Amino acid sequence: MKFYQLKPEQRREILQSEGINLEDIDDQVLNRLDKLSENVVGQLRLPLGVVQNLLLNEQSYMVPMAVEEPSVVAAANHGAHIFARNGGVKATSKRTGIYGQIVLKINSDFSLVNLKKQFPDLIDLANTEFASLIRHGGGTRSIEAEQKGDLVYLKVLVDPAEAMGANKTNSILEFLAAKLKQFPGVEEKLFAILSNYPSQLTTVIVTLDPKTMGGRKVAERVALLSKIGYEDPYRAVTNNKGIMNGVDAVLIATGNDYRAIESAIAVLANQDGHYRSLSKWTMQDGKLVGELTLPMAIGVVGGSIKARKDVQQSFAILGKKITSAKLAEIVVSVGLANNLAALLAISTVGIQAGHMKLQARNIVAELDASDDEKKQVLTQIIEQKDYSESYAQLVLKQIREGK
Repeated sequence: MKFYQLKPEQRREILQSEGINLEDIDDQVLNRLDKLSENVVGQLRLPLGVVQNLLLNEQSYMVPMAVEEPSVVAAANHGAHIFARNGGVKATSKRTGIYGQIVLKINSDFSLVNLKKQFPDLIDLANTEFASLIRHGGGTRSIEAEQKGDLVYLKVLVDPAEAMGANKTNSILEFLAAKLKQFPGVEEKLFAILSNYPSQLTTVIVTLDPKTMGGRKVAERVALLSKIGYEDPYRAVTNNKGIMNGVDAVLIATGNDYRAIESAIAVLANQDGHYRSLSKWTMQDGKLVGELTLPMAIGVVGGSIKARKDVQQSFAILGKKITSAKLAEIVVSVGLANNLAALLAISTVGIQAGHMKLQARNIVAELDASDDEKKQVLTQIIEQKDYSESYAQLVLKQIREGK
């Protein structure tokens, strides 16, 4: 039998026979994971933290974040706390659908004008074939076409309702492509597949009183750093990474495809041919106004969401009746909260201070010591700002000697 045909326990035995140490895992968990992926031999776990109070459109949410870096969760909570002190986040979502592409090779018998006349019928056929999507509030919304030489590019807009929609969209595209192949002048279908081009856009805005975040000088510094991020790609890419710290953590926690979102965001950041920061912070009438728009083609049903108990735990934390639009607004709000916290850190104590505290925690975690000893070591190395492993060992030795 081939490796992928083996039971997960058998795959583990093969790896262990080669001297590879594998972490113990419950048999039921292992077999459940085997249904979610390929060649499964174990699991990789992430801590699940929470944002305690994200005030969004006058409603408070507790938000799950799956990430191994404590400073990301701390930053999200810090930013969200400042937002809440200022009336919270205002958010809107434009969820018209996601795009799919069909590309056809054509000959001289082809007429684009005649093909466009068929679009209403093709949309009706697709919506009849995929009536279940219509019942859930989605469906094929529009078809556009452009001819370039002997190729025709069709752009199909599909509303996936509350799902991410990748699989359903691809099925609709293949269905339409089969119909299009019968059209006069069409020689072959080159491909029919969804595009991760930015869609399902969500915008969040906050208006902050400088008094709630360190004063006017700090607020003006945040606005200046934002301006630099808009103009300078070296700053922009790191600024956007800080946004994605929060965005990815919530997407992972809720079982959504963070890779697709990152791809779409990269395109959005480069819309005018110049890579820019996605967030904007400006001073308006003495207040600091922050705005962030991101593509959020995400879902709350479908895929592995219902099949994963860890993801269902995240939705339990979020609360009942979370729609895909509301989740998108939550995700982008957390991204802006992380962004603000990072800009504040750069504007005041500097971002490195937080990173070194994280380094200290990682070093202390590896010590062969009790929890109380680790706490004392952590306090000491942060006070002395010496984050080396050798100093941590020295402090532990001194604690045990009573010095």
